[in-house]
Amino acid sequence: MKPAIRIALLNIRLVMRTKVSLFFTFLFPLIFLFVYGAVFAHGDPGVVAYMFGPVVTITVMGSAFWGLGLQSVTQRERGSLRRYRLAPVGSGAIVSSSLLANYLLQLPTVAMLALCAVVFFHMKLTIGWRALFILASVGAYTFAGFGLTIASVANTMQEAQVYNNLIWFPLLFLSGATFPLPMLPHWVQRVAIFLPATHLVTAFQGVMTGGQPLSAYTAQLLALMVSGTCGLLLAWKLFRWDKEDTITTANKLLALVLVIPFLVVGFWMNAHSNPSASWAAVFNGLDRQGRAQGGSQRAPAGSESGPSGPSGQFGLVSDFDDVEPGSQPKARFGAGWMVSTDAMVGGKSTAEMRVVEGGAEGSKGALLVTGKIVAGAAFPWAGAMFSPGVQPFTPADLSSQKEISFWAKGDGKTYRIMMFSQDRGTIPASQDFVAGEEWKQYTFPLSSFSGIDGRGIQGVLFSAPPVPGRFSFAIDDVRFQ
Repeated sequence: MKPAIRIALLNIRLVMRTKVSLFFTFLFPLIFLFVYGAVFAHGDPGVVAYMFGPVVTITVMGSAFWGLGLQSVTQRERGSLRRYRLAPVGSGAIVSSSLLANYLLQLPTVAMLALCAVVFFHMKLTIGWRALFILASVGAYTFAGFGLTIASVANTMQEAQVYNNLIWFPLLFLSGATFPLPMLPHWVQRVAIFLPATHLVTAFQGVMTGGQPLSAYTAQLLALMVSGTCGLLLAWKLFRWDKEDTITTANKLLALVLVIPFLVVGFWMNAHSNPSASWAAVFNGLDRQGRAQGGSQRAPAGSESGPSGPSGQFGLVSDFDDVEPGSQPKARFGAGWMVSTDAMVGGKSTAEMRVVEGGAEGSKGALLVTGKIVAGAAFPWAGAMFSPGVQPFTPADLSSQKEISFWAKGDGKTYRIMMFSQDRGTIPASQDFVAGEEWKQYTFPLSSFSGIDGRGIQGVLFSAPPVPGRFSFAIDDVRFQ
């Protein structure tokens, strides 16, 4: 153990003396934090808390792949490992020293990120320092094995960079570190559960914004530990002192055996976890934080005012006659109504909704949606969304319903009704309708929304067209039938 500690301290000294290593170890994570916090979260403390987990995940992954892994390849290329080979130091000590050096460098980096998020973005550190320490430690342990395994296989820096990219990009884009997991197609969500980064992001966001204890994510932590252990054992068995060294057939077979627990964990988590339910808890926590800070535009969940029973109770969503003008809308079932804009992906479009007097066919009230579409996002949108599931963004089985109908009027522009399904992910199916000066009823069969079968509907969005400018429209008597 002593040789591993000494080599680890030597590696840390080398990092502290190298400007490039210092940049990627300490400054690069800060750049991610400020880009996510200032550009994507617009400085909102609640959204920064939601994005803090992905920032830490990207940090520990980046250190493992682009710091720890490439450093090991460099040492092999330069012949530095040959000197250790002549000493009474085994491959296990080299792998352990790399793991320890990476860990000791990551802890102050994560602490620095948390401190900057609290000081500059006023993020409330609901996670607690102890839970933050545990998650950061488990994350660093998990991804170190992946980086060292690639370092053991690659012969040159060029090879290592290719291998790193092949693994880095799926971990980055399919884990929720860049795009919220439930925004991805359902089959992608199932593939994502095989990725360790998914479990780290889920645990961070659940604790940071969902208000849940760390113990609620014991399964995710165990999955990370198993993946990390398998990765480190792989790195140990595939370790080479020199690029001319070959990996023995016995070690290759053992490496294949070590992949089995990793796959078992993925299948087990697929059978016992629910990404959409985890996202619902995160969304509710984020919503509570926004209302507590007085800056959220989200509407209260409509499920507080009406039943959210089985599909047999589906029918009228809202006639907007049951609340006073100026209030937020209520729904007969599901999680209810909420404002939805492209701000969640860095856009600047805005929207507001409120119940107003005078609905279709002389009814008491209607829902007025106003706002402004601002260019900048890849697909600008703003409007009012109804979530039919018990929790926001969780799928609801509306297969017993054949169509959706509603009344609309407005400023004469063409608007869209978009249907989000767990099988389509972020790509909604849509139909256009014109909100003219007089009330007009629209009815769309669910079958007219391409790819929607009614069994996994996550949301119905009434949105302004993606054309810059102000908009104003009203809807009434929204129902499935």
